[in-house]
Amino acid sequence: MPGWLKHPIWLFLAIAAVYFLAIPVDIMEVDSAQYFSIAREMMDRGDYLHVYDRGVEYLDKPPFIFWITSLFFAIFGVNEFAFKLPSILFSLLGIYATYRFTLLYYSKNTALFAALILATTQGYFHFNNDIRTDTYLTNSIITAVWLLAEHLRSPRWFWWIAGFIFIGVAMLAKGPIGLMVPVLAFGTHILLKKQWSLIFRWEWLAGIVIILLVLLPMMIGLYEQFDLHPEKLVNDRHGVSGLRFFFWEQSFGRITGENVWKNDTGPFYFVHNLAWSFLPWTLLFFVAFGQLVLDFVKAPMIAIRNRPEWISAGGFILPFIALSASSYKLPHYIYVTFPFAAVISAAFFSKITLPESRFNLKWLNVSQSIVLLLCWVFGWSIFTWFFPLKNPLLIIVALAGTGLFGYYSLRKFPSRANKIIGMSVCSALAFNILLAAHFYPAVLEYQASGQLGKRVVEKRLPVNKFYHFIASGRAFDVYSKSIPAMINIADIDSLLSANQGVIYVHTNRDGLNLLEQANVKYKVVLTAKHFPPTRLSINFANPSTRESVLEERFILEVEKK
Repeated sequence: MPGWLKHPIWLFLAIAAVYFLAIPVDIMEVDSAQYFSIAREMMDRGDYLHVYDRGVEYLDKPPFIFWITSLFFAIFGVNEFAFKLPSILFSLLGIYATYRFTLLYYSKNTALFAALILATTQGYFHFNNDIRTDTYLTNSIITAVWLLAEHLRSPRWFWWIAGFIFIGVAMLAKGPIGLMVPVLAFGTHILLKKQWSLIFRWEWLAGIVIILLVLLPMMIGLYEQFDLHPEKLVNDRHGVSGLRFFFWEQSFGRITGENVWKNDTGPFYFVHNLAWSFLPWTLLFFVAFGQLVLDFVKAPMIAIRNRPEWISAGGFILPFIALSASSYKLPHYIYVTFPFAAVISAAFFSKITLPESRFNLKWLNVSQSIVLLLCWVFGWSIFTWFFPLKNPLLIIVALAGTGLFGYYSLRKFPSRANKIIGMSVCSALAFNILLAAHFYPAVLEYQASGQLGKRVVEKRLPVNKFYHFIASGRAFDVYSKSIPAMINIADIDSLLSANQGVIYVHTNRDGLNLLEQANVKYKVVLTAKHFPPTRLSINFANPSTRESVLEERFILEVEKK
């Protein structure tokens, strides 16, 4: 037994501890800060069926992230801890579900390794720093897949009901993809294994009823807020159906072209995003996936018979293709496939590390060492040049992580698994401790809207008189604990009259110029330099060019003439 498997609980507790380091990190714009603000607005309104964003009808993401965040706000207060805790708990649930699912078809060692791979991917660390709906989607899906797989192996009403409840939660998190991924995963398995009897089971139809019951509150809210009011202008359109938007346009509309959201991503966009977000296991997965495809092409019947399950293959390949066909893509969309990729990788790795395996493990060890070495070279460029480390404890973490990587990569181990696992896990943990405790806080010093929001509270400025002009600033809403509306230049006179002749405006240089052109009287109260934290660039990272890409943000006190 590999040494790390003797006491795996301590390893997973260490990973969880690194996840929790994300809690003090500032809420990032745009999405995370928007979700935080919408959830707070929902709680303040006491209306959980109808969603508003800064007082405006909101029709985009399903409401689960707002519901669960509002619940945690009510319990723990409106803060980063309450916002990030449910995301971390769902991640831990997804890791456990990956372990339990893998255990149904493979050895305990393989199951533990699948969970370890998933837990230490860069994507999992990242989406617990920058909270997204994909966190809830991904982990609800793998939980549903595990529970339903349990039911297929040993039918129990609990597995069945809980499985379909989690499909409903996945759909509440991000729409019909929450149903389509399990369907594609199990459909692939049933088709290749020719288990036709599984298709004609009453549980599937009854499961649809469970899903609809879970979705019912959301559907009522959508119908009341949008379908009953075709006169409303929603997303620049009249006659918008909230139900049709949820069940079709938001997901499938991105493939058919009906959804207005589009960007210039190509069909291979997710390949290179997978390459960085699945680190440190990218190389292992590419080799494992390549071998799976090769075995299937060379001898499909043998491959189908020898592989105990095809749920993970179907859960990765078909959603990956469908997502790649979308007209609008962002890096985190692909995270939904990660649990299945972890199972594929772990099953392959367990096979090639058996004593009787003829696989050239030395080649994989050397290649993995090179990949991790390049990662550490990049890491040290961050921690010594871009954002130099100054905290002695973090310097020790950086040195220890690098040292352990060198120790595992150079030393010979009796177990074939220990070398790759040791250097990969130590590197992932050390690197992400440094990201959470140093890199993200350093970058977020330049999230001007958040910094200005904090300073507004410190100076006790009247947040009920604040407005956004030109610059949006979602993080400002979070840290000023207010919901300022967006205004136009034409609104200023009436707002001054309604606020005893004084208002405060959050804006940028363009807004400042417009106010000057309109001869509006103002004075600068606060200033800060801004760069979008989710759009990092080499010019921002490089201290010698950073100033050239920073945007000025201002808090202005605007008065009547």
